[in-house]
Amino acid sequence: MKISSGSLLSKPTVFLCMFLLIVQIANALYFARGIEPSAAFELMSSIGFLWLMGWWLKEDSKKRGVKWVYDMGFFLYLAWIFIIPYYLFKTRGLKALLTILSFVGIFLGTYLVGIIVYLVASS
Repeated sequence: MKISSGSLLSKPTVFLCMFLLIVQIANALYFARGIEPSAAFELMSSIGFLWLMGWWLKEDSKKRGVKWVYDMGFFLYLAWIFIIPYYLFKTRGLKALLTILSFVGIFLGTYLVGIIVYLVASS
């Protein structure tokens, strides 16, 4: 699977998958040990997620010729849950549902890996 500008998977998408996988495994290990995740971990996972979503949005909007507001980071921080679906439906129409389902699938897949790690680590 080649990752290039014309491929189905962009670099931000691949990094988002890897990031979510690492975060879910770390969460599973925290919970398997009965330890509350540290504040630094929570902060870094939140910032990392927003940064990766912003990177993905920036790269995707370049390909589609969409202009954005000056301070996209703050805009995403406040309302990413609304901005991403709006952007997807605006640029893709009903095909946005496929992209949304892909993101949900990525999250659920990494969450499932986290559950498996938790079960293995806690036994």
